[in-house]
Amino acid sequence: MTPEPVAIITGACSGIGEAFTLDLVSKGWRVAMFDIKPNADLIKKLGDAVIFHQVDVAEYESQARCFQETWDRYGRLDLVCTNAGIFDQSIPPKPNLKCTDINVKGVYYGTQLAIHFMRKNKVPGGTIVATASAASLYPHRGFPEYSGSKAAVWQFVRASAQILQMKENIRINCIRPGSIATPLMPAAMAAAAGSGITPMSTVVNALNRLITDESLSGAALECSIDKVLLTPDPEPLNGETSTRACFVWDPIFHQIHHEPSGLPDAADPVQTKGSSTAEKGSGMFAKL
Repeated sequence: MTPEPVAIITGACSGIGEAFTLDLVSKGWRVAMFDIKPNADLIKKLGDAVIFHQVDVAEYESQARCFQETWDRYGRLDLVCTNAGIFDQSIPPKPNLKCTDINVKGVYYGTQLAIHFMRKNKVPGGTIVATASAASLYPHRGFPEYSGSKAAVWQFVRASAQILQMKENIRINCIRPGSIATPLMPAAMAAAAGSGITPMSTVVNALNRLITDESLSGAALECSIDKVLLTPDPEPLNGETSTRACFVWDPIFHQIHHEPSGLPDAADPVQTKGSSTAEKGSGMFAKL
C-alpha cells in the first residue's frame, strides 16, 4: 500500500479536473486520472505521481475496471472527485441524452464504486466531491438538460450524505462552479461572461475546503469569482409535513437492504423481512 493519499479524478485531463490534479499532486497525493482522452503533456509533466486511465464515465464497466486497477496499484483510496461533464447539444430529432448519461450516471457510478473501494481502506471511509454547477440552482434556460443534470447531482449529494457518513464513514459534498474558462467553454460564451468568469483557483480552494473541513457533509460550495459560498438548504415550505413526505420511504429501504436506514428522522421501518421479490443489495448502499 502506498503511504501517500490517493485520489481518483474523473475528467482529469482538462478544465476543473486538471486543476484538481495539479493541486493534489503539488501536495504529495497520488492521482488516478480518469478521462476519455489523454493529455499527454500533462501526464508526462506529472510523471510517477499520476496514472492515466481511459474511461467513459457513462459506462459502469469502464469505471469499475479502472477503479479496480487503481486499487490494485495503490491499495488505498482517500478521495474521489466525480467531475467529468459536458454540455448538451442542439436538439436532435430524437433526444440526445449523452449530457445526462455523463453528468448524472457518471456521478452515480463513481459514487457506487467509491463506496466499494473505500470500505477496503485500512480505516474504512473517505471523501467524495462531485462537480455540480451554478446551473443546479440558477437554471440555464437555454440548456434545460444540462441544468437538470447538475440539479440531479446536487440533490443526490444532499440525499446520500447522511447515510454515507453514518454507515460508511464517507463524506460526500459538491462544488457549484459559476462560469469557468475551461476547454468546454466556447469563445462566444467566454466573451459574454466578461468579468463574470470565475478563476480556477477559486474552485481549487473549494475542493481543499471539502477535503479538510470534516464538518461538511451534504454541502454545496458555490464558486463565484473570488468567493466560496456555502449554499443554504431550502426551508421546507410546510414545515414538518413537507419533510415527513420524504422520510416515509424508510420501509422501502428496509425491504431492499434488509435493515433499517437508521436515519434519525425516518419513519419507523416495517420490522419484517423484505419481500421475496426484492433484489438483495440492489441499491446504492448495497454491500458490493
